[in-house]
Amino acid sequence: MKIKKVIPYILLFTIMMLNISGCTRKDFTKKEDEYTKAQKIAVSALSDAFYMVKNKNFNVLKYKKHDNWYLFLFYMTTDNSPQYLLCLVENNKALWYASAGYPAMSMGFGVNRVKYKGKSIYFCNLNTSTWIPSTGARKPTNYTKMVFEFENGTELIENVKGDKGYIVIVDGYKKLKDLILYNAKGEIVNRYEDIGYDCYECKVVGFKHVNLKE
Repeated sequence: MKIKKVIPYILLFTIMMLNISGCTRKDFTKKEDEYTKAQKIAVSALSDAFYMVKNKNFNVLKYKKHDNWYLFLFYMTTDNSPQYLLCLVENNKALWYASAGYPAMSMGFGVNRVKYKGKSIYFCNLNTSTWIPSTGARKPTNYTKMVFEFENGTELIENVKGDKGYIVIVDGYKKLKDLILYNAKGEIVNRYEDIGYDCYECKVVGFKHVNLKE
């Protein structure tokens, strides 16, 4: 008798768990589809913009969702010179792209900035090693954290563990005072001064039939 009373409760619990897991999978699939759709829109728009470039491939180094914005940092490989491109998709429409004027070179990182709709968007690829000027040798970067310090006293911390690039969105057009890159041991690997130049102000290029003044 006791066993018969317990069985319905077990069945009810099993059904509830299946419903919960089903919802979780459904939500995950929805988010995954949104990302995939936005990425395809970005790649299609960039392919059209660079239609004269042969044998091009677009590899996603970093992706960031901000409100209705989908931002992608692509590494576009070609037969000639590769490029690092930041692309913005909003409401299922690719609006613009910007080319990194100063990609990461010998120091392992670079700093590029786009100003758009009251935001500063910093981006660049990240390399796996950095150059030590005093010895001429190279050492692994193993970046895990970037700390952006601005002249007005504010700062922003970005987790970049295992990332091949970064996209950081900041309110306003604050001037960057310092940028410190740490490894997993909490050691400083690089600072802003290491690259020897100020951040590169990138020009936004609107895609065909897009009015960026709207």
